[in-house]
Amino acid sequence: MDDWDLLQSSQEGGKAYEEIVGKHYQSAFLFARQILGDDHRAEDVVQKAFVNIYVARDRMERRAKFRTFLFRVVTNLALNELKRKKPHPSLSEVHPDQDGGIGSSFSDPSTKSPQAHLESQELGQMIDAALQKLPPKHRAALYLREYQQLTYARIAEVLEASMNEVKIWIHRGRSALQENLKPYLDRGESIS
Repeated sequence: MDDWDLLQSSQEGGKAYEEIVGKHYQSAFLFARQILGDDHRAEDVVQKAFVNIYVARDRMERRAKFRTFLFRVVTNLALNELKRKKPHPSLSEVHPDQDGGIGSSFSDPSTKSPQAHLESQELGQMIDAALQKLPPKHRAALYLREYQQLTYARIAEVLEASMNEVKIWIHRGRSALQENLKPYLDRGESIS
């Protein structure tokens, strides 16, 4: 059974729905966190997305892959959340050692040197901070391209945008990220 079939066959508290959530929760959470910059808000958005999908399961049409549809729902809810609550967490609230964070993806657990490990953690924090300075749609497009390896067409579908908009967002996001990281990489300055 594919995800849509599981969704249609799921009943309240059923194993089929638990399977769908288990399969897609982590990637949806990481995606929402990239848009929102906050673990708690991302968790709330993802839970709301799964609830909304479950409640409306009988009215849904299979126009796209389930994961693409889920990411579209998460995107819309996350952008609504950003409009509702503007503040982002400070750098002191970013925990580079959390599983799945961008910062942790740059850590090399086989590194024996404590200094190298700390430098890797610091780089991860700076990348997280630089990413948070990007507009939400740029962060979302970059995340879907770089971490989910979605095609431009699939990203356009998820973000409900044209392919040209997606290409522009990714290009501008990469350029801004590079510019935001420049003071840190050139002079070791913190990103504020």
